[in-house]
Amino acid sequence: PQYRVSDFYHEDGCARRMATAVWFEYLTLFMIFLNALWIAVDADLNHAVSLLEAHPVFQVGENLFCVYFCSELLVRFLAFSIK
Repeated sequence: PQYRVSDFYHEDGCARRMATAVWFEYLTLFMIFLNALWIAVDADLNHAVSLLEAHPVFQVGENLFCVYFCSELLVRFLAFSIK
């Protein structure tokens, strides 16, 4: 039998619908791709030692990725029926 994480999700609900939606999967893959590009740009152009010392563009970019990936984690966690 094939393992499907969605077998452990609630039967219904907003988090389950979102976590199992194809668009959500594609959006997450797209964000991973963008993050890989962002890491390359950051490595080349950001010469600050810490994020606090970096140009605001780098601070906003890092925080946007952090917010998205934390939100994705929350949605997937809430979709599980047993926590």
